[in-house]
Amino acid sequence: MALTSFDAIQLKVQDRNGEIRILNIPAEAEYNVMEVLKTFGYKMRATCGGMGLCADCHCKVLEGSDDLPDPTDQELETLDEIPDAAFNSRLSCQIKPGQHLNGVYLHLMPTDYY
Repeated sequence: MALTSFDAIQLKVQDRNGEIRILNIPAEAEYNVMEVLKTFGYKMRATCGGMGLCADCHCKVLEGSDDLPDPTDQELETLDEIPDAAFNSRLSCQIKPGQHLNGVYLHLMPTDYY
């Protein structure tokens, strides 16, 4: 069943302290997941401005990775430089919102500054 503009996309997020929240994102949201997380109060430094270069928004997809669009070449290059990157690592700045996010579970990875 397709989401309508009145439905919310449910995204489950485990923050850097282990707290888990379910976020209801408007179906018409246009920003990348990093920007959406910032609107919900998650701290994201994003020194590259969402270009997929700095990995400040590194997360691991614990559930629902099969539904997400494939990572871009730039995202893969950046993830290659992260020592704790794994097969399920993504950069939240490179994930656009949409129905594919409904039911996804992300774990925000610790950084040097948080």
